[in-house]
Amino acid sequence: MKRRSASLHAKYMIVLVLAFAGAISYGFHAAWSLALGGGIGLLNLTVLERSVRAVLSLQSSAPAAQLVLVLRTAVLLAAVAYVLSATPALPVPFLAGLLAIVPALLWHGLTPPSAQS
Repeated sequence: MKRRSASLHAKYMIVLVLAFAGAISYGFHAAWSLALGGGIGLLNLTVLERSVRAVLSLQSSAPAAQLVLVLRTAVLLAAVAYVLSATPALPVPFLAGLLAIVPALLWHGLTPPSAQS
């Protein structure tokens, strides 16, 4: 299981690097905004993985694990709201970086299991 999620993280980073390379032609501000969104998305993916592992483990209590999932979502929404309202980040490149997980998930889902191990 760990190897498979590491593969998703690697694919997400590849998608982010390609998107960043494309955003450079639109200027530093666009590339910075995309990198900021991608960084928040990558952090969210990592925290989501750990919190789901905690929910599925036998050692954690269900209410505490559910609270972690709710808090993660609240922190993500607060971070996105803060970036869009209080920083000079461009909204479209920022959201493109944040949503770069979608093509990475599609890529990961379409990859045969034998190639992922």
